[in-house]
Amino acid sequence: MKPLVLVPVLLLAGLLTANAEPPAAQVNVLAMKNGGVVLAHTSQFDKEFPVNAMIDGSLENYWASGKPSPGGWYPQSFVIEMDQVYALEKLVIDNRETDEEDYPGVSAREVSFSVSTTSSRSGWQPLLTVQAVQFGRKEIRLPKPVEGRWLKVEVRSNYGNPLFVEINELEAYGKPVGKKAPFPDPNGIYQTNYQLLMLKVDGEDVTGCYEMDKGFVYGKTNGRVFNIKWVEHKGKESGTALLVLSSDGFLNGLWYEDGIMKGPWFGNKLPDRATIQCDPVSAAMGVGFNASTLVDSRD
Repeated sequence: MKPLVLVPVLLLAGLLTANAEPPAAQVNVLAMKNGGVVLAHTSQFDKEFPVNAMIDGSLENYWASGKPSPGGWYPQSFVIEMDQVYALEKLVIDNRETDEEDYPGVSAREVSFSVSTTSSRSGWQPLLTVQAVQFGRKEIRLPKPVEGRWLKVEVRSNYGNPLFVEINELEAYGKPVGKKAPFPDPNGIYQTNYQLLMLKVDGEDVTGCYEMDKGFVYGKTNGRVFNIKWVEHKGKESGTALLVLSSDGFLNGLWYEDGIMKGPWFGNKLPDRATIQCDPVSAAMGVGFNASTLVDSRD
């Protein structure tokens, strides 16, 4: 019996190799590393549970809402921009690591999605409303692909917790439509939650500095996604950051120390005439780097 089973399998394998491309790996187009960026949100509990945690690609972090106001706290909503228009085929709400043990019923339950190809403020088309899974993962395949560049997510209820609602991860999958719009010029000064930040881009390389603690940053970018390292306090403190620049000049992401997410880092790009009390060369030298080669001179 073995030859009868193996021969057609081998022939089929040969045909697949010769005539078909392997299926492309699915890409989560909401993930920050792939160009997703949160433009607006209604609330977040604090910097340890930021809205950006929903698109950081890690179940170790999650978003938690702020405390409800006297007028109530539903819906909680978010607007996320993707790096271009996609024909969306699948959405995911992941609640697998929400804090259900200490806050039973905290997982998001009823969630609505809308899409726009116009802008982050208009052109919204309702997509669907679904029931997420308590302490679980919900994958929703759309009946047919729907085009969008901006995704609005509205959380309308949880599983009964009176204080908070949480989501681990939001994901979206689909195929790109048309050509990517050019990214805005990332060079310049940004007013951030950690004071002013300057970024200078040369090809894929980025360097910069920020006023708080006279910090220095360096790393790689495609013009939209910035994978950078930060160094401050004369080189005694360092870490990484993943930042994404939106189509209208809003920079948003997360910073890390010792591999642990510490909170959001965000800000708007300022007019070209803005000035800053630092420059990348002096900032690099101040933390022990050779600015021309980015070699740590302390080694």
